[in-house]
Amino acid sequence: MGSWDTGPFHNDAAVGTAERFDSLFDSELPPWLHRLFDVAVAMPEGPLDTDLAQEVVAAAAVIASQCPDGGDVNLNSGPREPVPPLPTDLRPKAAAALDRVLAHADAEVDRWYVRERGEQWLGNVQRIRLILTAPASSPEPAAPRPQRRVFAGQQLLRDRFGVEDALDLHARHPKESPAHALADLMERQSYEVDTLDRELRATASRARETLAQVADGKHSAVQTNGVLRFTGIELETLGARFALASRDLQELADRYEYAVASGTDQAVAPRSAAARTRTTPGDAVPGRGPTDSLPPPDSAGHRPGPRR
Repeated sequence: MGSWDTGPFHNDAAVGTAERFDSLFDSELPPWLHRLFDVAVAMPEGPLDTDLAQEVVAAAAVIASQCPDGGDVNLNSGPREPVPPLPTDLRPKAAAALDRVLAHADAEVDRWYVRERGEQWLGNVQRIRLILTAPASSPEPAAPRPQRRVFAGQQLLRDRFGVEDALDLHARHPKESPAHALADLMERQSYEVDTLDRELRATASRARETLAQVADGKHSAVQTNGVLRFTGIELETLGARFALASRDLQELADRYEYAVASGTDQAVAPRSAAARTRTTPGDAVPGRGPTDSLPPPDSAGHRPGPRR
């Protein structure tokens, strides 16, 4: 689909960047952004790869939006989840990476079918760089941090077990117990459900934005590449996968509740320990001495099968 508008997130590569912001943990975002900008700055002289340039612009826009003058940065089609406060040392790195993009911006502007649209894109990028390099003003009181959205898998665990994550269920049971193993399976399955839920919402939002452009008279949004047709197929496929994953998670939750209710959530003793208890030479067995407590070997030389 390429680029469909002049904002920093109005292209395919930038949509992937938005999904990275949504999927990474808060602690993983700064290292990823540092690497992205370092790679862009370290590239050989000449125009950057188009996808890399678009990823740099999108990431820099998110950082600029957290600057004092960044309230009007266009983040439409950007991250769906609230982005945590990012380190201020990312701002000069983002500006340096944008310099690599702007060094060959004229060639990028020429690629637009309508040059005026390309110039609008360039103006947006220049605005982002100005915000990143603006002198720091007096610090403002930190605004309350918005909560990240809760997706379907995590919501099920909250509703049924009162926990934020299946990891919280692990601590309730010994490691060798069936309930602990089921909690581990629920953790993995809940992440799968959350991922599909996030992808479904993002795809539906992109379709809604395309339809909104058509409603505003921008009919070129659906005139090429069968955007809506392919989006419909993607939504149906994701919906089917989401339904199956949700059903599997429900079944695991039912099995976990049964294990806890039936009292099978206790640790299972290792077989080797039980065997040592039964065959200790000092056991008092009527009619046998200390060396007689072990049963005689099988005359056929039979050996026990491998442990499972």
